[in-house]
Amino acid sequence: MVFINILDKWLRKLAAAIVCGAVPGALAATPLTVVTEEFAPYSYVERGEVSGYSTEVVRAVLERAGMAYSIQIYPWARALQMAATRPNVLIYSIVRTPQRENQFHWIAPIAPRNVYLYKLVARQDIQIHALADLKPYRIAANRGDVVEEQLHQLGLTADLSAKDVFSLQKLIVGRVDLMVATELSIEGVCQRAKVSCALLERSMQMPEISGYYVAASLGTPAATLQRLRQAFAQLHNSDAMRHIADKYGVPPLK
Repeated sequence: MVFINILDKWLRKLAAAIVCGAVPGALAATPLTVVTEEFAPYSYVERGEVSGYSTEVVRAVLERAGMAYSIQIYPWARALQMAATRPNVLIYSIVRTPQRENQFHWIAPIAPRNVYLYKLVARQDIQIHALADLKPYRIAANRGDVVEEQLHQLGLTADLSAKDVFSLQKLIVGRVDLMVATELSIEGVCQRAKVSCALLERSMQMPEISGYYVAASLGTPAATLQRLRQAFAQLHNSDAMRHIADKYGVPPLK
């Protein structure tokens, strides 16, 4: 588990904003805890700081909004639990589903999502053309991830792990038959697991649900939500978001 706490950074931002009168007192008194997972290229640790496409977007929005914050990386289930139970928590990159709709305040979409099943190239016995073909196979997924919900809804049992690196390790040694990843994230998973992506083969695409979002916990004040949504709208209407997407090779929002 990696804990990244940039307390000094948001304290400096907070002090500067208060001095300049840029942040109302109610907002200044309650810094946001921002949580995510290790999910390159959207979020990952680089030189001791959380980086990645979604992270840069969220930072840009928080700075536009003049809010104090700290960003921390956790296993996804832990991040989800924090955002679901604590006030003043922001979470990204989270998929918006009907089951989650009333559990969070949805701020804005930040990226499209395309998820596939991956198998070992050597496993030519695995042939999947439709969802019904998945029935005999063991499928690895992250605990708390939306894919876990999908698999259960399809009547399939997910083999759950805390991180996608663990899922890949299970795939390599034959404990599972398939794992779930996005086209952009699979390379980072292979790098962290020290496994060649040449060993993997992309199979069927999982049914689409929604893109990746930023959401806030239900205990987040209405004034904070409004300020965040305004800042996201400003960023989306500028060239900055497109430049960040180009930097990480992420398809832009339509």
